[in-house]
Amino acid sequence: MRLALATLAIVLYICLSLIWRLPCRPWLKVATGCALVVVGSKYIIYEKIGGSFIAPDFPPALLLPMEFLYSAMVFLAFLLLVRDALALLLLASRWLGSSWHLPFAPAKQAAGLLGAALVLALIGTWQAMRVPEARTVEIALPGLPAELDGLSLVQLTDLHVGLLLKGPWLEEVVRKTNALNPDLIVLTGDMVDGSPEALAHDIAPLRALHARYGVYGITGNHEYYFGVRQWLPVFKQLGIVMLQNDHRALAIRGKTLVLAGVPDQAALRFGEPGPDYGFLQTLPQGVRVLLQHRPAGAPETNRADLQLSGHTHGGHLFFLKWLIASYNGGLVGGLFDLNGAKLYVSPGTGVWAGFSCRLGVPSEITRIVLRRG
Repeated sequence: MRLALATLAIVLYICLSLIWRLPCRPWLKVATGCALVVVGSKYIIYEKIGGSFIAPDFPPALLLPMEFLYSAMVFLAFLLLVRDALALLLLASRWLGSSWHLPFAPAKQAAGLLGAALVLALIGTWQAMRVPEARTVEIALPGLPAELDGLSLVQLTDLHVGLLLKGPWLEEVVRKTNALNPDLIVLTGDMVDGSPEALAHDIAPLRALHARYGVYGITGNHEYYFGVRQWLPVFKQLGIVMLQNDHRALAIRGKTLVLAGVPDQAALRFGEPGPDYGFLQTLPQGVRVLLQHRPAGAPETNRADLQLSGHTHGGHLFFLKWLIASYNGGLVGGLFDLNGAKLYVSPGTGVWAGFSCRLGVPSEITRIVLRRG
């Protein structure tokens, strides 16, 4: 509902700021407004016709154009907002005696803004769909033993394999991950958008993930939308050790690294066990790394040396970061220091098909290297 209301506000703003001011016949304005309403009704169409706004039952050949047009609408609203803010500043300057005006006639302005929005949407859709590059992040941890200095973990998160991102895409992600030769691989939720039966072939490449000390995972909110009890055995068969309020004490180079994980809080809505932070108090001594899908629970990191999260997709678009951050305790992407504990929020490896656009927030395969603080 919140997404639908936000989209309605965008549609109304474009109509008031652009369409009604166009120097054209009224019927053309009405037709343009109706087309915009259809594009803005994407989530309603997904739910009423596709069966789910999370994962509508549409073929990619239909889903991708709908996502592209919706992204273009969002970019157009942003560009109009910039234009209108600039117009207000120029109006204020004229009160002070200047003669500055926005360049070009309204029709040319509209054509230019629409063209720019379409180009930005095309670039953003390509960035969302491509196989991400690896990014190395060095994190200094106070008290890290010298033996663990240089230990590498690869974090994959928010893969969202299913509607748009298929098996060949995941195969390339796995190939790039294994090429990093990591000590550990962790998957921090939202791996799938679909049922085990529908995604049996597309999710299979995860079986090829390889790391010296194992491959571990936790659930994100999307696992619960598609039957978590059916997915957990599948992940086990793929060689992923799922940490559901659980931990593993790993003996690495004569020292102990404690890897713990909690399920996503969406579990509570589906009658499943939610995150239980009490067990973190009983973890063995050693360097503690916590896997938690959402960064919003980050205050709990004071019981761990490092927390790895995802969920936010980095905000998707550079101008939406502040909005996404407001729903996640101000934590939208990057490395944070919270009372001495470190938190890394990945922008994600894949993208949710419900908003398949990225600009200024590229996806990544995150290679984390632990360093002595």
